[in-house]
Amino acid sequence: MLHTTPAPTEFLDTIAGLPIHPLVVHVAVVVLPLSAMGLLAIMLVPKWRAPFGWLTLGGLAVGAAAAVAAAQSGEALAERVGEPERHADLGKSLEILAPVLLVVAVVWFLVQRQAAKSEGEVLRVLGPGLEMIAGIATLALAFGTLVLVTAVGHSGAQAAWGGVVNSQTGGGDD
Repeated sequence: MLHTTPAPTEFLDTIAGLPIHPLVVHVAVVVLPLSAMGLLAIMLVPKWRAPFGWLTLGGLAVGAAAAVAAAQSGEALAERVGEPERHADLGKSLEILAPVLLVVAVVWFLVQRQAAKSEGEVLRVLGPGLEMIAGIATLALAFGTLVLVTAVGHSGAQAAWGGVVNSQTGGGDD
């Protein structure tokens, strides 16, 4: 169901007369999943952690920032054209999940780096299960982020293009 209200005056509304939302969405749907897959890769292949760890965390930071910007600009766009509720709800979830993934991934990365340097000394001080708990949480959040980005993107594409494509082809696979 769409709900329409007057045009917003928010910062993340338009740039050069075009809505910002589709621009930042493309950053989020490309960088965030690639970085989450990179995170899974460095978790599974320890020798990749040193050369690709900081790059992966940087990608997660860019992706998380883009997810937050996409959610905020989506709210501004919804004030102009109406709000596809399912897409908005999923987007709000991603706005929370992406920064949480970033924080947990940084914790995991720093803990495993320190543990590797001190050969377990940190784990004795902080507890034997810290690296495993951080790893499991990171894995779960990375997979969850991949699933949620897909769901948000699909629902957004349906909201933006579903009616157009269906009207052009005379139906769809609903």
